Amino acid sequence: METINKLLNLYFAGETTIEQERELKNYFASTNVAAEHKAYIQLFETFAAEKSEKYPTHLPKIKTQFIHKKQFIISIISTAAAASVLLLLTIFMPKTEENYIVINGIRIDDSQLALQTARSKIIEISEIIETRMKPVKNINKINESLKPLQKLEDLNKTIQHTFDKLNFKL
Repeated sequence: METINKLLNLYFAGETTIEQERELKNYFASTNVAAEHKAYIQLFETFAAEKSEKYPTHLPKIKTQFIHKKQFIISIISTAAAASVLLLLTIFMPKTEENYIVINGIRIDDSQLALQTARSKIIEISEIIETRMKPVKNINKINESLKPLQKLEDLNKTIQHTFDKLNFKL
């Protein structure tokens, strides 16, 4: 029993020799397996069943299709032509200024003017947002001023609940 426990520990640690594994397989194949080891019987039976499985000696052939030589040559030529056209387009494309802005349909290439215009528009937008947010700020002020009333309402509910428990009516 002690030997089997040591062998099992070695087996699950991956440190058994082939002879030790054979000893474990013989033990679990016998009828003298201890009750505490019965849980491992199925594990070793599965290994034995897999070992006895026979696989086919020849596998079915997989059919492969080869592209005809003409189709292969045509695909290579068309790929090369497409790559050439793409290369020519990238080489001979007209150069454009990277920094520009369009205002009222007019293109402005001066980067400083474009930056100033963008800043002024951002300021205008932030002012619009700020004016639109004023009512929301006022709502927050109103909520803050109503907090004492909420406390009174909570106190009223507590008093009413106490009266209800005492069966006291006003």
